[in-house]
Amino acid sequence: MKLAPERAGPYARALRVALEALAPNEDHVPLAAASRHLRALDPAVSGTLLAPAEVVDATGMPAYPWMERVEAEAAVLSRSEAPTEARIRRAERLDPDLGERMRARVSLQALFAEGDVLPTTRLQAAVKWMGEGTRWTLAYDHLVADGRWERIRAEVLAPGRGAGPLGISKEGQATVDERLQHVLTRHAGNRLSDLRDVLAEVTEAEVERLSRGVLGPFWFPGVVLPDAVPAGVGEGLLLHATVEVVSRDVTHSVHLDPWLPPPARERVPEGYGVYRERRFAGKGTAYQAAREWAESAGMKNVVVPIGVRRRRL
Repeated sequence: MKLAPERAGPYARALRVALEALAPNEDHVPLAAASRHLRALDPAVSGTLLAPAEVVDATGMPAYPWMERVEAEAAVLSRSEAPTEARIRRAERLDPDLGERMRARVSLQALFAEGDVLPTTRLQAAVKWMGEGTRWTLAYDHLVADGRWERIRAEVLAPGRGAGPLGISKEGQATVDERLQHVLTRHAGNRLSDLRDVLAEVTEAEVERLSRGVLGPFWFPGVVLPDAVPAGVGEGLLLHATVEVVSRDVTHSVHLDPWLPPPARERVPEGYGVYRERRFAGKGTAYQAAREWAESAGMKNVVVPIGVRRRRL
């Protein structure tokens, strides 16, 4: 769906407040980058530069083209010099629309100077520990076609300094071959246990922990809800955050997702457990409806209110 210009700002701000209420951990895409991305989508910051505002009907999340424009604008502005105030005022007198766009670019340039926005796709690797072997942390962030934001995160233990496409440069920096990103892109939708097998084969190392964290959907009045959910969860605002983990640290499998049942025939690697959880940030009728939804499934899911300031301890 396309949002009218006057709705784009309230939408972006509502999603950002919901996201910050959930405060997702490192199994999800970085909170600061996601929040900054949503600030960029707000016409109060970007004017009409990123229009039109588009939302995926099925998930209520910003559509891929709208999100991608932020990344593209950030890349362009990183190589540009901000126009002076005098130049902007001169443009506003001659062509008000041009002057407005220039002022919006200055606003965006200041925002992007604070840090990164979400990438459409990115793989990062870091050395977490080095001794007789090397423990690597991998984080693959990407925008899913339906608008949700996904991170696949892995902790990999290699017997030596390298692990297939993973290595360490002469300067001591972690390096990663781009073919690993291609593998993760192709297999991102696989069952997590299967993805673990693929990753172990490609890296020639032991995958001790693998997680898939997803932000979205974001339900609000106007989004088409799936048949299998209570109608009340669409009467207000409701942001989902899911995480699935297969790890040696999980001693027994846990499932805390009232929407998606566990696989009927699940293959869990020996010595590993699987943990699944769905959290919610809700406002209006949706907040209580989400709590009741979890309780009706016999689960105690985290449901946090949107727009309520947390008291600092």
